[in-house]
Amino acid sequence: MSDQPGIRERKRAETRSAVVRAATRLFLERGVTGTSIDDIAAGAGIARRTFFLHFPSKEDVLFHYLEDHIDRAARALESLPSGADTRQGVRAVMAVLVELFEDPSAGTDELAGIRAELITASRGLPASLVIRLQRAQSDLVDALRERFPDPAGWQLMSAHLGACMGAAVAAALAAERPDLRAGAIRDAVDRASAGFAVQRA
Repeated sequence: MSDQPGIRERKRAETRSAVVRAATRLFLERGVTGTSIDDIAAGAGIARRTFFLHFPSKEDVLFHYLEDHIDRAARALESLPSGADTRQGVRAVMAVLVELFEDPSAGTDELAGIRAELITASRGLPASLVIRLQRAQSDLVDALRERFPDPAGWQLMSAHLGACMGAAVAAALAAERPDLRAGAIRDAVDRASAGFAVQRA
């Protein structure tokens, strides 16, 4: 009986992966508007209602990697030296997120063009995605506050993180060619972070 939770979690992860694979293939073939939730469910070999156990909308599948990447970025704070400051913390978090975006095995960039098209066409993000992105940034802020518990630095730290994440999203949307996207994101994050350089007397 003790193995049941582990088995359930493994099956849940396998089903989620099947949904992501089916949606990715269909989005690349037909686009988001040309793909229905029923299409994705059929492609994944699941019932329509099972789809909603994993994602609130088909658009959310475009950001299927988000929570995992945020968790991995937050864990990067554990390896910072004891004398690290909040600026180093934000840079460490953003470095992981950019590296994951560039890593083909992470699957982040495969649907980047479709995400950009969706956001441009709809002039914004669906509400469910806005909530997830806000939660992701909030989770990173919480992780940073735990690593740097002095409230005196929290305001600047949050502004630094927000500037970097905003710059990354803007660069991803503005990149004219897919092969230039990762470099543009890295450059935008570096430029945004430079504005928070430590001021010395």
